[in-house]
Amino acid sequence: MGKAKRRSLNQGIHNKFQYMTRESALESVIKNIENRNEVIDTITLFGFTAEEMLEAGAAWEDVIAFGGLVS
Repeated sequence: MGKAKRRSLNQGIHNKFQYMTRESALESVIKNIENRNEVIDTITLFGFTAEEMLEAGAAWEDVIAFGGLVS
């Protein structure tokens, strides 16, 4: 087995998320809402609405800061 293939397999084994449900994605967005760059991809991937984020515990100001990303 080559170095690159071994490295790829090891990264897959130690990956943070093996699968992500909508609920777990929303929890990770709320926990990491200060890191705007990290959560933008998750918000657009799952299409979260402002109402969902507010019900999960996000602050109003944080949700408004995302502007057009949330509907």
